[in-house]
Amino acid sequence: MSDARYLACRLPGDVKSPSELWNFLINSQSAQGEVPPDRFNVRGFYHPNTDFPGSINGTGGYFINEDLRLFENEFFGINNLEAKYMDPQQRKLLEVVFECFESAGHSLEQLSGSNTGCFVANFTIDYFVMQSKDPESYHRYSATGMGPTILANRISHVFDLKGPSCVLDTACSSSLYSLHQACSALQAGECDGAIVAGANLIQTLEMQIGAVKAGILSGSSTSHTFDSSADGYGRAEGVGALYVKRLSDALKDRDPIRSIIRGIAVNRQAVPSFS
Repeated sequence: MSDARYLACRLPGDVKSPSELWNFLINSQSAQGEVPPDRFNVRGFYHPNTDFPGSINGTGGYFINEDLRLFENEFFGINNLEAKYMDPQQRKLLEVVFECFESAGHSLEQLSGSNTGCFVANFTIDYFVMQSKDPESYHRYSATGMGPTILANRISHVFDLKGPSCVLDTACSSSLYSLHQACSALQAGECDGAIVAGANLIQTLEMQIGAVKAGILSGSSTSHTFDSSADGYGRAEGVGALYVKRLSDALKDRDPIRSIIRGIAVNRQAVPSFS
């Protein structure tokens, strides 16, 4: 059974839509840059020797070029105090999911109360680590603001989606597993549509240090894919969302179909098949 999909995104290089991503790629552009100073002082932790305690051997990566704290919370029915304690990943996911629904031509009124699932991929806990350093400052909204498990439920709650809602963490394959779970839920009749979303924001140093010590990050902060000079990869940020439906339903509802997923399967290396 095939599924139709629609999408929206926030990516490095000021990319905020699929068409902008396409232009970015065909023009062979690069979004590589140094860690933004509003994240952490990367120069203060740099050391070329990866065995040096508490250090990182690269100062760059690929970053979303906007203030992650900016958020029109009232639009999503979230009060100012609650928004203060929200992980920026929650904020950007809400924005991207809304744009994804726009791309599909679905109004918020249509979606409210619908049997729509939400499957979110995430394996970073930067905001949780940041907030946990000062437990005396915890607030009634801290748990729902910093917990990674709330990423999917925040979306389901704000848009009043009644289908299955969960966060999947299988490290680098999390997004692919989320897509697989969404397609499986559609095939099983568990939902009539599903949001598949993923968020990865580099907000603090701890995960960066852990990746360096594991030997998986490039000292040049560059991914030299299929090249003999490869020495690891450069971490990148990104927030994206797909809205998937059974193809038969999308045709019946006369939805604008962006692309079709003809088949999907997972194993240890989650690899879907697209068309």
